[in-house]
Amino acid sequence: MIHVCSLSKVEETVARTGAQRLLSLLAAGTDVMRPASIAAENHLHLVMHDIAVAQEGMTMPGEQHVRALLDFGYRWDRAKPLVVHCYAGISRSTASAYIIA
Repeated sequence: MIHVCSLSKVEETVARTGAQRLLSLLAAGTDVMRPASIAAENHLHLVMHDIAVAQEGMTMPGEQHVRALLDFGYRWDRAKPLVVHCYAGISRSTASAYIIA
């Protein structure tokens, strides 16, 4: 099962669901702490901004992000839940969860 949340709810969501994989989609410079229950190899952190049009100094989601996302999804055996989050838990995370599902 896939669970989507905001950055502020990562620890709580991972603990509540028993997730063993974590996908973080955050802008450069946004700190994310990987919960201790998530092994480093089970955490993918993609750096991108929540934008649809290129803007100076910002990173648009691109092909490399999608390839990494798909690879991460393919390697998930679905035995335990996956938590997907961005800053607000609305745009990047829901789109990524939909792609993986």
